[in-house]
Amino acid sequence: MTGIQGKISEFYYRQYPNRTNLIVTQVEDFTSGWEAQLLRYVVEYHEKKQTVREERVIRLYHGNQAVEKATKEYNILNRLQSEGFPVPKVFHVESDIHALGGPFIIMELIKGRDLSEVLNEISSDESEKLILRFHKTWVDLHNLEVSKIFPETPKGDTELYLDKLFLVVNNLLDTLNVTWFQPVIDWLESHRNSVTPEPLSVIHMDYHTRNVMVRDDGRLVVLDWTQAEPGDYRADLAWTVLLMSTYKSSSMRESFTVGYEKASGKEALDMKYFDVIAIFRRLLSMIISINMGAETLGMRSGAENIMKADSIHLSKVYELLKERTGIRLPEIEKTLESL
Repeated sequence: MTGIQGKISEFYYRQYPNRTNLIVTQVEDFTSGWEAQLLRYVVEYHEKKQTVREERVIRLYHGNQAVEKATKEYNILNRLQSEGFPVPKVFHVESDIHALGGPFIIMELIKGRDLSEVLNEISSDESEKLILRFHKTWVDLHNLEVSKIFPETPKGDTELYLDKLFLVVNNLLDTLNVTWFQPVIDWLESHRNSVTPEPLSVIHMDYHTRNVMVRDDGRLVVLDWTQAEPGDYRADLAWTVLLMSTYKSSSMRESFTVGYEKASGKEALDMKYFDVIAIFRRLLSMIISINMGAETLGMRSGAENIMKADSIHLSKVYELLKERTGIRLPEIEKTLESL
């Protein structure tokens, strides 16, 4: 047996020697995002005189810090599941890159469809109810006790989150010699004292309708936790609003903000500031990946080609930067002209 199916089989033979008549079938690559490769498959075997059939997903990581990402996501999923938050069950994390060409986690296959697909097929009344559940699930995440998911995080608020964010970003800009992003950092630093502090929350940082699955029984499940961290919930909200309004419709900016505020029962203050953080992060990741390769930022090889095809989205995000701050970045304009 050769190829990825053979490699998965060999891994199972080594990992579970007590399972007999083991066979891996129906291997399918259904990767769609920038970061990890996704493989679904079926594994069948005999154990304790019983025949077992399991449908599983391998989430395979590439690029810089791949082992750290696999371990981080595995731990987060385990802890979220322990707290009763709706995520896929995880069964194994493998740090040996030789097994499949990179570290990976094994998790359950979710039977269902992503939320965006379902919303396209239901009535406006049903859609409104489902979107409210989407927002309530999000609010539930932000209301979790941070120490239960990130036990190493000290107690703090927005100030602690921004300190860490600027430290990481400044180190990255210096390391990659892309200091021409500095005007945006300066804008954020000059306006941070006016931001109303909020306690730290567990934030997903890629919460949108394609990362939320609707199971066949109607329950919601949240996927893709590689960007999760302790932070300000408004950063999470701003990121989602940015993606939904620039990929789909600008009207989603208001509807998603209002929807979240309705579900949480509170007003999200100072959103312009967090909009700029989201815009900056999006521009930074896309421009560096396009010009230096996606693996520079720990994404899978070739993801930059997907980003190049997203030039309209990138242009919209850059226009928002100019609208919010008045800042122009010639290097981004050159990249856009070349796409």
